[in-house]
Amino acid sequence: MKLKKILAVMMAGAMMLSMAACGGEETTTAESTGEQKTIDGNVLDAEQYFNGYLSSEPTTLDSVTGNDTYSSSILTNAMEPLTRLAEKDGENVREGAAAESWESNEDGTVWTFHLRDNKWSDGQPVTANDYVYAITRVLTPETGSPNSWLLTCVKNANAVLAGEMDPSELGVKAVDDKTIEFTLESPTPYFLALTDTRVMMPQRQDIVEQYGESYGAEASNMVYNGPFKLETWTHNSELILVKNDQYWDAENVNLQTINYKIMNDENTIFNSFTNGSIDSCGCGTPEWMEKFQSMENVDYIHYTSPAVRFNFYNTKDELFQNANIRNAFTLALDREDIVETIYHGTMSPAYGWVPDGVSVGDQGIYREKVEEPLKAMVGSEDPKELLLKGMEELGLGSDPSTLEVTFSLGGVDQWMKNYGEYYQQTFKNVLGVNVVLDFNEWGTFQSKVNSGDYQMGYMSWGIDYNDPYSMLAVMYSTSGNINTGWVNEEYDALLDQAAVEMDDAKRLELYKQAETILFEEGPLCPVVNEAANTFRYNYIKNSNTMPFTSTGLKYAYVSGRNA
Repeated sequence: MKLKKILAVMMAGAMMLSMAACGGEETTTAESTGEQKTIDGNVLDAEQYFNGYLSSEPTTLDSVTGNDTYSSSILTNAMEPLTRLAEKDGENVREGAAAESWESNEDGTVWTFHLRDNKWSDGQPVTANDYVYAITRVLTPETGSPNSWLLTCVKNANAVLAGEMDPSELGVKAVDDKTIEFTLESPTPYFLALTDTRVMMPQRQDIVEQYGESYGAEASNMVYNGPFKLETWTHNSELILVKNDQYWDAENVNLQTINYKIMNDENTIFNSFTNGSIDSCGCGTPEWMEKFQSMENVDYIHYTSPAVRFNFYNTKDELFQNANIRNAFTLALDREDIVETIYHGTMSPAYGWVPDGVSVGDQGIYREKVEEPLKAMVGSEDPKELLLKGMEELGLGSDPSTLEVTFSLGGVDQWMKNYGEYYQQTFKNVLGVNVVLDFNEWGTFQSKVNSGDYQMGYMSWGIDYNDPYSMLAVMYSTSGNINTGWVNEEYDALLDQAAVEMDDAKRLELYKQAETILFEEGPLCPVVNEAANTFRYNYIKNSNTMPFTSTGLKYAYVSGRNA
């Protein structure tokens, strides 16, 4: 039996998310012979479809108001940002998507994007105003977009978000139907990296206004300008995308259908993969991994990703307002044991907030330059003593057994229940604290976090673009992404400096200082750096193998499904 092992580094979203990215236009050569199309010597099947799954229902497909991984998997395929990151010869290459070309002025404060001809799925032309409208929605305070922090580099963005200026004064405008101009507050080293993210996806004003709060809640109340369009959304069951024939590059899109089942039960997922009902699955369970590895027509893809699974604290809570108590819970965890017990050795311990694989320009990989802050704290601080110190500071006595802490989790499957129970027992053994587990469907969990109705929670966060700023800015006081309630003016000031610092060495030092403050204050508790073991049938061709690739399933194709 032959197992093809592909070692790759790739951005992963939430646990057990199926393949959501394929690409490599520059590495593909296609030709048609009679009725058969061939790519890189592979004859394409007559039926082109991909069967995958999402481990939870998207909360919304409104790219402005949503920010979960599940919706991103759909939007990446159905919407066209200004650029995309493809793969070529083992490197990420930025290619034109909605924009066919772009340029900046000499100091990088003004960027101009020239749009190609493209149409919405209802046949109307895509215009520069569609992008400007969506970006303005992101930065309008009444919208409450969790993604607004990504665009604070745009001129007047902070003033608009603070209600001090009208959104019409933002530094983004449609010069004409095919030209978008951005004016930035200052030269921004990572600006171009934003142009393939969800904040650069367009929206039609007439459609958003027609459906109001229900925009993005159904397949039928949106229009699409990407490679695919969402045809069917059966809530909590299935999402079906079909090829968008109005798309500007439709001739290079081979899949006709993408089927995403909503599945969060491990056995259901693994059995579905075994019987061929889905084409790809993530797996970290040893007995299933062994089974999949024995299948000759399956590729094993091991990848680490620039993402962190972490616990976090509500710093407005009566108990977790105290930094010593937060750090006590953080240091109570044995990350090596968690890796082995919960993840069966498939993840790696996380002692910092910026994950592995993230670069700082010409300085290289950040984690190779900066030691993870928690490493210095583990062993030098006793978690039980920190807890007792915090309890004394809050006037809560000296008996940890009098404390009851609620740990909220965004899942109801057996894996999540096992995960919660492990932590419940750990905190009892190490700290003597009673922990109550609160399991929720993802949407309910997200609502609780956003409203501050929690004490301690669990989440996974993947980096949006390849710079530590993308991860560190999540904890900026006004970002709104993870509602911990934590605010630190010095931390904000360091990120403000890093956001405009064009010298990579100086920027790295600013990131280091900011990350140190983050762990002194301790609103977050990183647990593991994400990695995954993905098993995929080898008839799925042209899949991405690198982090940050954002071409979705645009270039994927099927060859030999029934061979």
